[in-house]
Parts: sequence; C-alpha cells; structure tokens
Amino acid sequence: MKIKALSFRQPWATLILGGRKTMDLRTWSANYRGALAIYASLEVEKDACKLHGVDIKTLTTGALIGIVDLVDVMPLTKKAYDANQEKHLAGRNYREGLYGWILANPRPLDPPQVVKGRLNLFEVNINEAEPIATHPVVSSAKVTKPATSNTGLNNPPAEFELRVIPIKGGNIYHLAFTQNLVEAVPDQPFLYHETSASTRVKVELGGDTLKAIADHIIDTLRQNGYKPTDLGASRREPFLLNEESGVRLGLIFLAVRKLSKTDRIEAVSHGIRAMTSEELYYWYSKCTGGLAAERAQTALRTLLAEE
Repeated sequence: MKIKALSFRQPWATLILGGRKTMDLRTWSANYRGALAIYASLEVEKDACKLHGVDIKTLTTGALIGIVDLVDVMPLTKKAYDANQEKHLAGRNYREGLYGWILANPRPLDPPQVVKGRLNLFEVNINEAEPIATHPVVSSAKVTKPATSNTGLNNPPAEFELRVIPIKGGNIYHLAFTQNLVEAVPDQPFLYHETSASTRVKVELGGDTLKAIADHIIDTLRQNGYKPTDLGASRREPFLLNEESGVRLGLIFLAVRKLSKTDRIEAVSHGIRAMTSEELYYWYSKCTGGLAAERAQTALRTLLAEE
C-alpha cells in the first residue's frame, strides 16, 4: 500500500503515536489531507525525552512506526501558538511563519518498517504483511488503575502513589506522596534513570498545609478513578496515580512543604495546577534533580508566590 510519509525526530514521533502530541509545528504548509505515515528519524532530542518522561532506550529510530490522519494545516499567530501549547508541546519561542499540522487517530505499525527518511512529504510502501492497527493508541500519560495493590513480580508497584499516614488521636492523618523506583520494561517511559534507592521522591504533608491543598488532592483522586469518600484515616491501600497527575501533585507537595502561610500555599498550588505539561515536567525534573533540587524548589516558590 502506497502512502504519504513525514519525518519526525524522537521523542516527538513517539509522543504523536501515543496521542500526547496532536499538533506538529512546521515552517511550511501543505494541501495534502489524509493518512500520513510517521517516520521516526535517526535524531533524538535527549532534553525533550527527559522533559516529557520518555526513556531513550525504548525509542525506535530509522523506521516507520505508525500512521496518523493529517486533518488540517493552519497558520499560527502568537495567540494561537500559546493557546495550543498542550497540543504541540513546544517551548515558548514563537516565531513568525509557523504552521500547525493537526494530527488525529494514531495507530501503530507493528512491527516498525525500516526505510530511508527524506525531507518534506514523501511516499512509502507499507508492507501488506505488516498490518496497521485500527484502534487509536492510548496516551502513555493515561494509566489504568490496577484492581489491587499487590506488589509481586507480576504486578509491580505503581510509580506514583499517595498513602494515608494515620496519626494517633482519632481521624487525624497525614498524606505521603512517593515516586517509586519501578523496574524498566520495554514499553514504559520513565522520567529519570537514577537507581540508587527504592523510592525516588517522598514528601509527607499534614495539618494546615494539607488542608490548604485539599481540593487539589480530591481532584487528583477523581482523575484516577477514586471517590472523595475513599480518603480517610482508616485507609491502608495506596492511591495509585497516573504519570502526569502524579507529577503535578508531587510538585505541589515539594513546593509547599516548607511554607506556613495559607495564602502562599494556595498561590503556589494554584500556579502549579495552571502549568502546561511542558512546564510541569521541566519543574519536576529540576525540583527532584540531585543537589540543586532544593534551590529549584525555592526558585519555584518565589516565582509563584513571592515573599
């Protein structure tokens, strides 16, 4: 089967196939609309991989990895560029003459087909022996909540968890956010690669600080299929969180843990909730990244809620 193709650097090709990137930025337009093969070029942008939580070791390069539908191509003003930030996932450096290529209905090519990439639109022959999946790929940012919290070999712990820590004296409790070290598997993207400890991030909050961000916690639980009534001092099972909501809540925990004034806590938590995915992953990597993490957390507090 002959089809149009377009080259994308990694991790953008994988993010498109996963449904997380639905607009691609180009400096040129095209009249073509319809099925478009995704060619993953040999170039890999390492910083973008870290920013978007993609493990470089899992990436396919130099091959066709899937097909999307090119729905439209639109010129982008600065306003349109900013409004579509979560779709194209690019940085803040807007320039004149950009076009947004609207992509939909991603489906993988299994196995990938090795071909030679080219500039602009080009034609490829999809092997009949390599059928195209007809169902859209679910974004890697959306992880189905496991039915149980069994942590055996065949059901490893979730990477992001929220646990209730009961405090003596009735219905009082703290909440502990953790980002666990999860065994790498070929199709699972990770934020970082440190393997020196069983838990990468652990932050515990309680008292007035916890009360100030209670609405954000409830929203996060709802996003992951839980009910507000699931939260209480008697709960012993951890709340398992998908990647993006886990990163967002974790960043809130890290940023507010040293604050005491309610207005500052609320300003910081609301600022983090308003972040785009790109901003969120950037700050989370900075605030958990080794010796400079404490300075990054201080900088984030100052940015969102000045003294």
